[in-house]
Amino acid sequence: MIHLDQSRIIGIGIFVLVLIGIGLFVRAPAPRVGADPAYGDETAAVDYDAVEAFLKKMTAKQPVTHLTLIRQSQPSPIPGLIEVKFTLEANGQRQNGLVYLSGNKIILGQIFDLATEQNLTAQHAGPPQPLRYDLKDLDLADRVPRGKPGSKLVIVEFSDFQCPFCKQATRPISDLLKKHPDEVVLYYKHFPIAQLHPLAYNMAMASECARAQKAQSFWSFHDRFFADPQIRDEAGLRGQIGQLAGTDGLDKDKFLTCYDNKEQAPRLDKDMADAQKIGVTATPTFLLNGEFVSGVQPIELFERYLKSK
Repeated sequence: MIHLDQSRIIGIGIFVLVLIGIGLFVRAPAPRVGADPAYGDETAAVDYDAVEAFLKKMTAKQPVTHLTLIRQSQPSPIPGLIEVKFTLEANGQRQNGLVYLSGNKIILGQIFDLATEQNLTAQHAGPPQPLRYDLKDLDLADRVPRGKPGSKLVIVEFSDFQCPFCKQATRPISDLLKKHPDEVVLYYKHFPIAQLHPLAYNMAMASECARAQKAQSFWSFHDRFFADPQIRDEAGLRGQIGQLAGTDGLDKDKFLTCYDNKEQAPRLDKDMADAQKIGVTATPTFLLNGEFVSGVQPIELFERYLKSK
């Protein structure tokens, strides 16, 4: 039997080894590669249902307790390919893996850099995660909840204000909170990915400077940053947050001083340290009553946690 923790070189574990034995190239629905998803105008159109069904079929007889496709895509290290992440659950861990899509084919395997000998697939997939995390270790008491504290379903979201997938994720969560106002509470944790989203850290800073004056102003800034049209440049960001601070009843001068001096940096650094400590590698990532769930999810998934917990 192959175990998920066999070696660092194997990286993404049992699934890739099994599928390499089957063959590297198999038919899959053709994706359409859109604009760079870092800026979010358009992302690759992929038939995620078909891809997930195929992967589950390939692992049906393997010692895997659960497989989930992360329903979002991004460019791969090889131009022209897009990558889609999946997770496997076995032996008390959640292991990450990737598949690559090109035209009407799905590519299963690992990409290495010949010059550095680095496993780029393992780097993009990220390290294993525990299946459950104790929310008490995240110190949520000083976070501004959206929903009813003490609810049946506690959602902790690690997110990035400039991430297009995070924007997509706000819709089902908003619907969930409206539909189950007494059963769900959401806590937001910052994980701005500066390499992809150059304004994300400053957006997070603005939201925390607003919260420092008035707690619920955090959510005013959150909603504005994920609204249309999105802010794309630093000058536009500073102008709009100053305007929003005024309309939200904040002391604008005090707010901008906080923003310019990065007074809330320790709070953001704590969130990012928490994310790295528990194995968050991409946004959005959720902890649902402590269980890891990555990527944009439909409202039905969150409701299953309400029914089962």
